[in-house]
Amino acid sequence: MVSGVKSLMLNLPSPVGLNWGYKLGSMLGFVYGIQVLTGFLLSLFYSVQVEGGYTSVVSIMMDTANGWVIRLLHSFGSSALFMLLYLHVFRGLSYSGVKNSKAWLSGLLVFMVCMGVSFLGYVLPWGQMSYWGMTVVTSMLGAFPVLGSYIVGVLWGSSVAGVISLVRFYSLHYLLSLVMGLLAVVHIVVLHEKGSSNPLGVYSSSEMIVFSPGYVMKDLLGFVIVVIVYWLGLFFLGYLLMDEVNFEEVNYLSTPSHIKPEWYFLFAYCILRSVNSKLGGVLLMFGAIGVLILFSVFPSKSGGSESWVYLKKFVLCLVGVFFSMLVLLGGLEVDFPYDYLSKLATVGYFSSVGVLSLVVSVV
Repeated sequence: MVSGVKSLMLNLPSPVGLNWGYKLGSMLGFVYGIQVLTGFLLSLFYSVQVEGGYTSVVSIMMDTANGWVIRLLHSFGSSALFMLLYLHVFRGLSYSGVKNSKAWLSGLLVFMVCMGVSFLGYVLPWGQMSYWGMTVVTSMLGAFPVLGSYIVGVLWGSSVAGVISLVRFYSLHYLLSLVMGLLAVVHIVVLHEKGSSNPLGVYSSSEMIVFSPGYVMKDLLGFVIVVIVYWLGLFFLGYLLMDEVNFEEVNYLSTPSHIKPEWYFLFAYCILRSVNSKLGGVLLMFGAIGVLILFSVFPSKSGGSESWVYLKKFVLCLVGVFFSMLVLLGGLEVDFPYDYLSKLATVGYFSSVGVLSLVVSVV
């Protein structure tokens, strides 16, 4: 077993010239480990009480020794995890990592589970914004025909979202986080079966070097960078990334005037509310991630002309622009002209991703 792990992680033949974009995966693993550790420590003190989890979070922050450090590390870690995750996906698109269809699909599965875990964790503070954000998003699932109302009932545990819902979300949060870890291991194994592509986007066994010690040292340096970013986030950005409305205890009788989730959900939230149809909005919201499956559907081949390579870079930039627009517009109120811009960004995102999937298949 030890020799198998060693051959999988250390003696792995790797292409020459892997840049820092290829360190994002190991940095993601490091951040995931921090999240598991801080989450476990928080679970020792967090409890769902009659009024919810708000009082428990306040107690952790105010009464538990170094509780504020653990909570802020866990909260900031979610943002760090998604920032690295989005960059990791973008790197896969840029360097033709999608040509390894098994690794791409397993990575998308990890991505979707990660979004579910983060959404469940977002609800646990039981603040005004997290409660009503959860209520709005989960109630939208009721738009699915036949099973919609049943799914909402299972998630809520009653006819309305309440403390019973919080208990279920808490259980699912740490259960799915462990599932995500197992899926990440599968993703790594599948990736190493074929190996990483080089920055040119081709798989070649002609120029390979052993992963250790050169790339291991780069990974360790990446871990140091993560620690520095965590330190900066803890002391300078700890509260900046939080919504001020979520510092208020949940009021079941008063809905916030402007509901918005965490920044890493804003692109999906913008797509959800850009469509007048409730069912259409939910389908497009899930389709924002599901559309990335297209890259494994169309057969990939190498040898495209230089003009195709430039076209790929241009379309990839368009994907980044429309994605950034969705994130920015998702945090704004649905007023003119932001509502029309949201529709434009939604159409642009799906169109550019579709075109990119065709271009990648010939580059």
